[in-house]
Amino acid sequence: MSSPQGSYCSLSPSRRWMCELVALSRTIPIAALEHRLQLGPVIAARNALPKPHPSWVALFLKAFGLVAQRRAHLRQSYFGFPWPRIYEHPVNIAAITVEREWQEQHAVFFDMLPQPETMGLMELHNYLKRLKTEPVESFRPFRRLIRVNKKPLLVRRLIWRFLHSLSGPRRVNHFGTFAINGGTRFPIRPVTTTGAIGTTLYFGLFAPDGSTDVCLTFDHRIMDGGEVVRTLDELEAVLNTDIVLELKALEAAPHAASGERAH
Repeated sequence: MSSPQGSYCSLSPSRRWMCELVALSRTIPIAALEHRLQLGPVIAARNALPKPHPSWVALFLKAFGLVAQRRAHLRQSYFGFPWPRIYEHPVNIAAITVEREWQEQHAVFFDMLPQPETMGLMELHNYLKRLKTEPVESFRPFRRLIRVNKKPLLVRRLIWRFLHSLSGPRRVNHFGTFAINGGTRFPIRPVTTTGAIGTTLYFGLFAPDGSTDVCLTFDHRIMDGGEVVRTLDELEAVLNTDIVLELKALEAAPHAASGERAH
C-alpha cells in the first residue's frame, strides 16, 4: 500500500514579496535589546480621553520619531559596497507594517510615512486606520509592491537589491529609517527579525503596574548596546512628558479635528 502523497502549490503574491524581504534581511547583522518601560502617566492620560483613543501604535510612532529626530544613529544605514560607509538621512521615514485581506488571503503590506513626529496623535491614528480600511489600491506603496511582485524572480530580486543596496536616499525612501511593530493582544519578543532596516521597535502587552517590555533591534555596525539603552530611556521620558502633554491637550479640546496628511 502506497503512502499518502502531498502536493505542491505556487507561492502566493504576498509570500513572494516576503521571501524577497527575508533575503534582504539576511544581509544585516541584527542585534536586539529588551527593556522595561514604566508608562503609568501616558496610560492614565490616554484613558482619560473620550473614545476613540489614539492607538498605541500612533503614540509609540510619534514618540520614537521625536527621539530619532535628536539621535542621528537612528537615521543611519550601513553600506558595504563598493566600500564600507554609513549614510545618515536628514529626517525620519517610518516603515509601517499593515496586514490586509487581499486576494482572499491575509497579506502584509508596507507604507512609508515621512516625519511622523510632526503629525498630531489623532492625525496619526486616523492615518493608520485608513491604511487598514481603505482599498489596497488607494496607497501608492501598496500598488508599487504589487507591481514589482509581478516580475519574474530574477528581475524581482534585482529590483529589490537595486532599491536597497546602492543608494542611501533610495533605500530610506523605499524601506524607511525605522519601523514600529506592536499593538497586538500578545507579548512580542522577537527571536529573529524580518526586515531590510536595522532599527525596529517592538512592544506588546501592558502589566497592571503600567509597565511594558519593549525590544529594539539594531544594526551592530552602526550602534552599540549603550546607545540603545539611552534611546529607550529617552523614549520612556518622551512618552511620559511630550505625549502626555498632547493627550491632555486633546482632553481639553476633544472635538478639535486634525487634518489628514495626503498620501
